[in-house]
Amino acid sequence: MHTRRTTLKGIAATALMPTAVTLGAGVAAAQSMKTIRLADQNGSEVDYAAVWVAELNGYYQEEGIKIDRKTYANGPSALLDIKNLDAVMAAIVPFMQYVARGGDLRIVMSVTKGNAPIIGKKQYKSVKELDGKKVGTPGLGTIHDAVLSYIQRSQNIKFQHVPAKITDVAIMIQKGEVEAFIGWEPASAAAVAKAPDLLHYIQRMPPIPNSESLQLAFTPEYAKQNPETVQKFVRATLRGIQWIKANGDQKTAELVSKKMNDPSSLPINLDALKSVDLTQPRLDMASTRLWMTTIAQQGKIPEDLVKDVDGWIGKYLDYSFLEKAEASLK
Repeated sequence: MHTRRTTLKGIAATALMPTAVTLGAGVAAAQSMKTIRLADQNGSEVDYAAVWVAELNGYYQEEGIKIDRKTYANGPSALLDIKNLDAVMAAIVPFMQYVARGGDLRIVMSVTKGNAPIIGKKQYKSVKELDGKKVGTPGLGTIHDAVLSYIQRSQNIKFQHVPAKITDVAIMIQKGEVEAFIGWEPASAAAVAKAPDLLHYIQRMPPIPNSESLQLAFTPEYAKQNPETVQKFVRATLRGIQWIKANGDQKTAELVSKKMNDPSSLPINLDALKSVDLTQPRLDMASTRLWMTTIAQQGKIPEDLVKDVDGWIGKYLDYSFLEKAEASLK
């Protein structure tokens, strides 16, 4: 009996060993994952589709990265909380206003071009018809407000800028508080879908080819202390861009809807993809110069900073992570 009992104990211990080893490996894998606290904005899943596609396809996980997503009202509000973040996805205007005030960051890649649709009442067929009207913006420190100001100057018209939450767009227009709104996607497409008899796209894209919009930036401290993780994050994001190029709008919209946990959003996301370009990971400097000049004219940054826009932005733009990531994917 003693021998049999001893033998049974040995068999049981042996049977448990693979489970114990597997659990240990799982714990070790979880411990080795790097968590990145990443900021974005409300209603911006289409704008940052490359990141969400990469996440859903498991590209960050394959790189040992887990995203801790933190969502803010707009880019400027995310930058106000940058001490509690590792990386921020926002537009070039709030980024450069932030550094103009003494902040520091490392822009590592572009993620979106376009991204400034103007939606409004169907009676308006062009932006010129909005001359003198109230137009909502998601904040005076956003690129959208800068685009609105550029349109005014270039077309010799004037809008009444009304700061508002992008989630309130449809209601504000319905109430007559504004006649139109310039925003991002898919929030803009969602607003149109809520009131299709009242609203439509007055203008899809900014009046500038390849208009620079959104970038991914890391805090200098994080980039310095974790260069390999930053490179891995950029590589995973590039794989997301490649997937979007290869699979097109329909499948991209399907994945974004999955990210939103809302299958009914598929037609909205498909429509929203017409307002963005998600496939160019480097900044378009021609449009960037225009946006910087515009915000200087608005008094949002000192005018001496835009005497050499390329040199100024170059202090905060670091393509080394992108270049290494690209080389590793060849």
